[in-house]
Amino acid sequence: MDIGILALQGAVSEHKSCIEKAGMNVIEVRTPSDLQGLSGLIMPGGESTTLRNLLKNADLWKAIDESNLPIMGTCAGAILIGKGKDETFSKINMEIDRNYYGRQKDSFEKNILMENKEKFKGIFIRAPAIISIGAKTKPIAWVDDNIVGCIEGKNMALTFHPELTNDLTFHKLWLKEL
Repeated sequence: MDIGILALQGAVSEHKSCIEKAGMNVIEVRTPSDLQGLSGLIMPGGESTTLRNLLKNADLWKAIDESNLPIMGTCAGAILIGKGKDETFSKINMEIDRNYYGRQKDSFEKNILMENKEKFKGIFIRAPAIISIGAKTKPIAWVDDNIVGCIEGKNMALTFHPELTNDLTFHKLWLKEL
């Protein structure tokens, strides 16, 4: 199975390492032709406005928007696959607040509670928050009372950075759905 990682900005090498450890082949996506034959696409973090502009400049915005390719979005990637004040792909029916947890200096680590009641070390870097979800969107991870991860269909949004840990839990959970 070939998994694409959007290689325009963000933790590309870290996601690549996670996917390879999970036994999948990785394709770094920089052009629309790189999307051909993929089973899924990871949209890493970064800065969402910059990422949106890079996607448009690389002619990837329209190709991704019109595709049914399953997407795992982390941090800025989650912003772009949800719904917000700015233009997004709207692949998951969730409203997301872009700078909910504050600025870069407000970044933090905190245990995430997963739906199976296990804990996961969450790394939040200038993180967004999931404010509300639609009826078909399933929450899968929480910090306190805040949803920090959800799935709708084969798409997953995480407001934290699982690729910065040695734990493949969320990557494997997404891959299992493909």
